[in-house]
Amino acid sequence: MKSNKEKVNTGPTLKEFLAQFPDDESCLQHIFDSRFGQGYKCPKCASKAKWYRIKAQRAFCCGVCGRHIHPTAGTLFEDSRTSLQSWFIAIHMFTISRHGVSAKELERQLGVTYKTAWRMGHEIRKHMAEVDDEMPLYGEVEIDETYIGGRTHGVRGRGAANKTILFGMMQRNGQVMTKVVPNVAKKTLQPIVEEMFWMARRFTRMN
Repeated sequence: MKSNKEKVNTGPTLKEFLAQFPDDESCLQHIFDSRFGQGYKCPKCASKAKWYRIKAQRAFCCGVCGRHIHPTAGTLFEDSRTSLQSWFIAIHMFTISRHGVSAKELERQLGVTYKTAWRMGHEIRKHMAEVDDEMPLYGEVEIDETYIGGRTHGVRGRGAANKTILFGMMQRNGQVMTKVVPNVAKKTLQPIVEEMFWMARRFTRMN
């Protein structure tokens, strides 16, 4: 299989992104919809409830029993006083950047202090590294496979007999992802490429 190049969706432009998330309220609603959504089973009354926004808090309440849920609990936004929109913009900057985003750049673009920008960048990098134990690939991505193992007696060529097949995807001037695969058939490799594409989409959409 020869080296190929795959164009991976780099996500929306900043203008499109801000149209989707114009304020903190839209960001909080997106987090709620992604994690819970209407019909989420209430942990208190066990009803598939309709959830209502509590304006004084980053919270929603069950329409049946009034139980509160906090969408940002357990996320990198939980204890932060920084606006959710600023967080979303920072994450968007990371997902479209090929070389990372510095704290100084976050400070300049978001209008926050350097200390806040550094902490945001640190938390985003940590979160991205934890998701699927892999970083998403963007832009121009090259794919190829190789066979690892010693020579097989009496056999010549690049065959996979008694060898391990390692499939790799490399972002141009960026991250590398590798997986051991059983074969190089299209039905084996295509789902891996598609999963990386959807992983990039999930980061852009905050999933």
